[in-house]
Amino acid sequence: MSDIGVARLRSWGIAGIVLDLDNTIVPWHTAQLAADVEPWISTVRGERIRLCLLTNNHGAQAVSVAQRLSAPIVRAALKPNPLAFRRAAALLEAPPSACLVVGDQLFTDVLGAKLVGMRAVLVEPIGGREFPTTKIMRAMEQPILRYLRRQGRLAS
Repeated sequence: MSDIGVARLRSWGIAGIVLDLDNTIVPWHTAQLAADVEPWISTVRGERIRLCLLTNNHGAQAVSVAQRLSAPIVRAALKPNPLAFRRAAALLEAPPSACLVVGDQLFTDVLGAKLVGMRAVLVEPIGGREFPTTKIMRAMEQPILRYLRRQGRLAS
């Protein structure tokens, strides 16, 4: 997360950030924030950039993380459902074109962002435990990720 600097956010015209939850800012099915998350969020908020959580998760731990971060949350989002991403933009009070999605999955986070005109940053998952269908989706992502890396469109 700390690789996403405020200078880049400013150059992109970002007014709001939509954060995925599981394996992006917390290990799957926990409320334990990754070490770099809170300092990064503090820096982003210092730039008056709003934050919203967007997750397919519907558990109490998702609400706990949202409360800890004082951020609105869209739960049980059924990503990549465009309605969920539009709801997040509405909560951020920003047009989709001024929103950035940060997530760990190509077919949920990045695809959903692109369907509504948001920018997206794909991050490495922070944990090894995952929902069983996520493991299947990750296997399907691999050929696309390899292609994007060969094209220089994705950092290794």
